[in-house]
Amino acid sequence: MKTLYSIFLIFILLLIQSCATIFSGTTQSIMLTSSPSGADIYVNNKDIHKKTPAKININRKVSATEFNSKNQYNYTFKYDGYEDIVYTNFAENNSIVWLNLIFFYTAPLTIPLDYITGAAYKYDNNVHANLQQNNNTKTIVKEKIVYVPSGSTAPAYVFEKNSDIDKNIPITPNQHPNRYALIIGNEDYSSHQIDLTQEVNVDFARNDACAFNDYAQNVLGIHKENTIFMLDATTGTMNQGIAKANKILEITKGKAEMFVYYAGHGLPDEQTKEAYIMPVDVSGKNANEGIALKNLYEKLTEYPSKRITVFIDACFSGGARNQGLLAARGVKINPKECPLSGKLVVFSASSGQQSSLPYRQKEHGFFTYYLLKKLQETGGQVTYNELSNYLNDNVTLKSVLINDKEQNPKVSVSSGSQNIWKEWRFNE
Repeated sequence: MKTLYSIFLIFILLLIQSCATIFSGTTQSIMLTSSPSGADIYVNNKDIHKKTPAKININRKVSATEFNSKNQYNYTFKYDGYEDIVYTNFAENNSIVWLNLIFFYTAPLTIPLDYITGAAYKYDNNVHANLQQNNNTKTIVKEKIVYVPSGSTAPAYVFEKNSDIDKNIPITPNQHPNRYALIIGNEDYSSHQIDLTQEVNVDFARNDACAFNDYAQNVLGIHKENTIFMLDATTGTMNQGIAKANKILEITKGKAEMFVYYAGHGLPDEQTKEAYIMPVDVSGKNANEGIALKNLYEKLTEYPSKRITVFIDACFSGGARNQGLLAARGVKINPKECPLSGKLVVFSASSGQQSSLPYRQKEHGFFTYYLLKKLQETGGQVTYNELSNYLNDNVTLKSVLINDKEQNPKVSVSSGSQNIWKEWRFNE
């Protein structure tokens, strides 16, 4: 027993003196970039669910597989419309190994130990791929993207990226597998209701939802398959989307973050003053047939979650981006506030009896434009409080300057998040 203990002690002492193991460690951080950025990354033929630019950690010692040789990494960069590029990163000898010679009496043993642990190997720290367009593949025109909503009967929508926020969207290296999104853009009400005219449509609501979808994936790090995306959603499809979000929160047992975005009409019930978001097939004469905000928030907080963030580019006073569904009757109502529970924060486009207005020069809603502008400028490295202050400063002023009307965004916070929400970050 003493002999085994002595051998073990000698081994530990030798390992401590193995210089590469001490100073370099058995893993290495690699920065992967590409032109254009946003390429999907595969390591030894395995999708790591990251896009360039991204920092990854690799083991210095790796076994051979059918996709790589021993102590070799193959990085594959994939981007729609471009040829795949494979970069082979060969292991080289880590020169720090030879510091073991300082301890010349143990070098014959400590140098092999560095190779056993893998610390004796090093790889290129920075790998960049210049992607070439594939002449056999139809080139994707970034300024005009066709979006096909999921879970919706609405036809595909051509989103023409004409605003500055629609282009040069930063891409976060951080992907969040436990983040989910429900995104709804309701613009075309007149096609679904024979008694409505074109003027009651919500200008640019589809643009808003499409742009938010881009930011959800590229800035918030939400996987495409984790997104429920709807345009011109009916009562049935909206309820299905909310039920699916509710089921996700139930299954994930407190691990999920849910982001909900809605652009479209909002209405109050004239009698109860309850606020509703409106599917495209519900008439303004029957607001209570819409989706009650109170019920939406209850569904989102029925089960535990890491946090729920809601963005609503709509108003609930009876006015909206155009005439509003009740504008013909001159209705202006101060909607009732909804009680909030769980870990919930709601960013709303306007307050009280105000309207949520369009920014016609940018082809977006005022609220959505500045929401996405802040995410673009910061790459998502912004706190909830910083975003709230930015929206208040910019939407409030610009709305008066451009539309000659007041629009004051507001933030509503659940009791369980009052003391912590201001320090939450969108990309952390």
